[in-house]
Amino acid sequence: MEDVPIATLGRITPRLATALLLLPLATPMPRTASAAAKPAKLATAPAAADTTKPALTLVYGDDHCIGFVAPKGWVVDDTSGLGSRIRVVLYPRGETWKGSPAVMYANPLHQKPREPLTLHQMIERDVASFRKASPQGAVTVGPELHTGKGQLAEVRYFSETGGPPHEAVAYIAEENLVMLLVLSARTPDTFRTSLPAFEGLVSSYQFVAGGIQTPH
Repeated sequence: MEDVPIATLGRITPRLATALLLLPLATPMPRTASAAAKPAKLATAPAAADTTKPALTLVYGDDHCIGFVAPKGWVVDDTSGLGSRIRVVLYPRGETWKGSPAVMYANPLHQKPREPLTLHQMIERDVASFRKASPQGAVTVGPELHTGKGQLAEVRYFSETGGPPHEAVAYIAEENLVMLLVLSARTPDTFRTSLPAFEGLVSSYQFVAGGIQTPH
């Protein structure tokens, strides 16, 4: 994974810009032909017994697999975010990645194998990068959430202008990486109305496996 100039990204949000600033501080994902040219591998596993239970979507990254349930009314897109080096994005049905008033996505921050950081250190580094990019911005602590496997997800709310927040990030510690689940909205009002979907996404998230080879 190489640095991409911000001007080339398809949809710019403060969180995307901050994540790109942070990338040189994290260990890049392995560069493989499939990672460079193909979207994430998606698989939908229907509920075995209860057919009314929402389906679990599996997303294969370069060296790991995660699962989540898309909130009702939101679609999973494994191609539109590739220009921003994001393997999977979500947005309300009928919208697009570039034009939607609110989007969500998952983004892993890999640890340096010989210099692993704690979850709070990773959060502090991310927040510091955000403040550098948005000196007038504000960061507040959101309510703690729990994933589908009971893991703690630390939440931070971000405002690029210092006003009401328009982005939420859930930080989840996994082996060798910290998974970010992000909600980014164009306005504070859209942020508020999209929060239940974001919280639902976090509560359904699960880390399936790490250290695996992405299937082709």
